[in-house]
Amino acid sequence: MNKLNNKDKKLWDICANNTHTQAPSKDEVWMRLEQQIDILEQAAFNNKPLVKPLAINWQPKFTYAFLLAFLLLMPTTIRYLNTKKIVSEFGITDKNIVLSDGTNIQLNAGSALSYSKNYNIKNREVFLDGEAYFDVAKSQFPFIVSTDYAQVIVLGTKFNVRSRSDGFETGVNEGSVEVKNDNESKVLVKGQRALIHPKTHSTIESSPTNDFYPGWLNNKIVCDNTSLETICKEIERTYNIKILFKDLSQKKILISGIINLYPNNLKSVVSSISLLAQREFKLEGDTYIVL
Repeated sequence: MNKLNNKDKKLWDICANNTHTQAPSKDEVWMRLEQQIDILEQAAFNNKPLVKPLAINWQPKFTYAFLLAFLLLMPTTIRYLNTKKIVSEFGITDKNIVLSDGTNIQLNAGSALSYSKNYNIKNREVFLDGEAYFDVAKSQFPFIVSTDYAQVIVLGTKFNVRSRSDGFETGVNEGSVEVKNDNESKVLVKGQRALIHPKTHSTIESSPTNDFYPGWLNNKIVCDNTSLETICKEIERTYNIKILFKDLSQKKILISGIINLYPNNLKSVVSSISLLAQREFKLEGDTYIVL
């Protein structure tokens, strides 16, 4: 935000010292604004200059504060009104989105995707919080997936992006992508993936994908020294359940193997995790307790 100049600072100090004036109510503020808007619209309609605007007899303190707040909030408000957001709740793993350019997106459970209502007019950028699989249509504009960790930039390809509190991952099933953050960038081709850990946040590590990548689209969790906490969070999102740990140290248990995600058989899924982790899971109400 730009700093106030000396004149603005003096005005602000004068206004701040004026403690004897009562602020107008919210309804009064809106009424006065609507009156001003009506006058401006009528003047524009009549194609006449505005001779005498309606005087709003506010004290400087509140006038300045209101205008400052309005100017600060206006860009955010415009972006909010111009943005479309799609959320896939816990338990919903088949949310499908087709954008105006023909790009197809499958949104995993517990994920959100947002993009401008002017998408594909000047650019093709989407914002992802969670996990999604992209089948990108070709266009004159590059397709950009922005996350808290990095951007994934493509022209036309098939790839998966996962951006959650426990890290970032993207892998390519067809074509190529560029993964870029503030410090570095890497190009990935089919069969490659990139990882960013939440602690380093800036280091892009690359490794090969597996035969079931991405696992969630194939109803599987492919574990390669994956923490029990990460696996349980994925189960919570997929089946919309709660899993608690009796001993918090159990979260760090590392597991390798394949867990099949049966759509209508959570009991079998939990049994598989219990076997791999060598820990008992006890159902209490609608919550599993790791013993």
